[in-house]
Amino acid sequence: MPETQDDPKAIKVACRPHDWTQALFDKKVQAKTFNLEILDQAHEGLASVLGPSPSLDFAEYSLAGIVQARAKGLPVKALPVFIRCSFRHSYIFVRTGSGIEEPKDLEGRRVGTTYGMTANVWARGLLQHEYGVRLERIHWLNRESPDKGPYYLPPGMVLEPIAPDVDLETWLVNGEIDALVHASAISVFRLPGLLAQGPVKRLFAKAADEERKSYLQSRVIPIMNVIVCREEDVRVRPQLIREVFEAFCCAKERGLEAVKNNRRSGLLWYWEALEDQLALVGEDPAPYSVEKNRHILETFMRYAAEQGLISGPLRLEDIFLTELDG
Repeated sequence: MPETQDDPKAIKVACRPHDWTQALFDKKVQAKTFNLEILDQAHEGLASVLGPSPSLDFAEYSLAGIVQARAKGLPVKALPVFIRCSFRHSYIFVRTGSGIEEPKDLEGRRVGTTYGMTANVWARGLLQHEYGVRLERIHWLNRESPDKGPYYLPPGMVLEPIAPDVDLETWLVNGEIDALVHASAISVFRLPGLLAQGPVKRLFAKAADEERKSYLQSRVIPIMNVIVCREEDVRVRPQLIREVFEAFCCAKERGLEAVKNNRRSGLLWYWEALEDQLALVGEDPAPYSVEKNRHILETFMRYAAEQGLISGPLRLEDIFLTELDG
């Protein structure tokens, strides 16, 4: 376990500042007997928590990543701490004038993506299961490093590798691809006015309405990231695992309460978004519990297997510390 020179009991935890973790960064929440050193680092690689000289004790990691890691037998486990959730309808972009007006129109087109990202697994799953899109009829261009995978692609799936430094947003604007299944809304912010008057639009013009409808039909709120630790620590330092989990739970409680204060935000219609969310999904959209999210997690597992990220579904108990329940 990594130790700092100043405090041998310091436990290094890397995650993103978020409504649900901010109290950890502010030191308003701490572990009972360990000194938590919180680092602003999201999407750390597993090498940071594995190996003979790990730099971290706990790290935020993608849901797809931990599923693949456990499928490969790597000695890591996930705490049921779900750092971020996000619907994906809003992140599917198409080129204006391409003739793509509805999801099925993606079939036969060139679509850019980063195949193994959690966000894009969810996006392909909704295209397939909510709108009947045949994923194998899409020509996927995959911007991903060569060491990703291996993938167990279904018959007929075309996944053409492209260089990791390719700018897929520019390709979309220039017409080199017809659509882009993205992990963020970066296109909107990099190219101001792009969606309003330029050559790119969202596949779903009223994406937020589609996302609400999706939730009401499926009761799925897509989980993105989790907190992972070494499997060895689960056996030899269970108290540490318990204290870190409880600290995340306590920080989330504070965050859920703080988010009700719209005076902390500069968004003019913050109250409307908040009231809408509370009415639709309740105060806590992603409880820190495997059992309370079993349907969501098993849905993702099914998507991951169908799309070839893993050769077949795993048990949630093989991935998560199911004895922890917030």
